[in-house]
Amino acid sequence: MVAVVATERAVADGWAPSAALDLARGWSAQGARVMLIDCGLDGPTLHLTAGVPNREGLTDATFHGASVARVARPLDEGAFYLVTGGSPVADAASVARSPRWHRLSSGMTEAGVTVALYVRAGDACAASFLGSASDIVVLAARGEPAPGVIQDLEPLVRGVTAPADAAGPEATRPSRAGPRRSAVRPRAGSSGAGRMIVFVILAVVVAALLGVALTSVLR
Repeated sequence: MVAVVATERAVADGWAPSAALDLARGWSAQGARVMLIDCGLDGPTLHLTAGVPNREGLTDATFHGASVARVARPLDEGAFYLVTGGSPVADAASVARSPRWHRLSSGMTEAGVTVALYVRAGDACAASFLGSASDIVVLAARGEPAPGVIQDLEPLVRGVTAPADAAGPEATRPSRAGPRRSAVRPRAGSSGAGRMIVFVILAVVVAALLGVALTSVLR
């Protein structure tokens, strides 16, 4: 369960949704079965960048009984799947607290699916979704301080990245030994799309995840 955490500046600058989609593409290209979920429920945006409608999504699977098969949309000819935010809810954090959400997410991870949660650091529900994460990738502008929502979770941070045209040559990889106390610094690099971020390959998804069909967990 990987949380892709976009800082408020990354969201405001407009590159965070594309970055999250780029990461999902990179992990799927490494052989992982990836389900990217838009947890920015106060105003979902991944569907706009991906060019798909936001009809039924995460909230509908959690509260209205929609199956994962119904809400998961294949992207890049089925290379990976996107679950949009779905129907509006009054309390976005209640989705992350729902037993149904924990059953769905546990079922996918147990079947070998890499579940990537797109979380915006400035959202009220961000901390609730981060409670499910085993690993974190931060999308941040160069020199931007670590968002407060991850300050107690920094041992889980596996990489920090930014658009290539906003980053310098430095990159950091925090250790599991203890939390980082300095500001996060972005990873430099570029992709074919220019402003797209480089792929940050996590140790948790390098392992072979082949042999388990995604449909085995779609209920």
